[in-house]
Amino acid sequence: MEPNDFIHTLYLGDRGCKKIIIDGWNEIVKIQVTTISRVRGEEWNYYKDEDIEDGYIVFSSVEAIHFEPSNYIPNDTINYLSVEKIEERDTFIFTFSAYSANKESEYVEVITTITAKQIYLEDSLQREKLT
Repeated sequence: MEPNDFIHTLYLGDRGCKKIIIDGWNEIVKIQVTTISRVRGEEWNYYKDEDIEDGYIVFSSVEAIHFEPSNYIPNDTINYLSVEKIEERDTFIFTFSAYSANKESEYVEVITTITAKQIYLEDSLQREKLT
């Protein structure tokens, strides 16, 4: 499945970014989400049969990652995930938006861009690749 089609099967509304793991050795970035729901129709419609609690959105064959602004870590509400294809390289630029919250209740939107070739899900309990 093409990444653009794949991300349209994910529901991340009202969900939080718990953790970001950068594995440079294996060219992988994992974003842990409180709950990942799947969209199996035109709309989500509260479908929960395939929910992945504390699941990961995994980007593989990662070439680059960038946080803007750079002095905040995403750790709160997720805003969106989008993708743009770089045609000449068969690579994708994934844009992930989530808030960073601190103890003083200040919220800053952090845009994370990840240049990678693939995206998939991982269940934190089963450690299996889900497409």
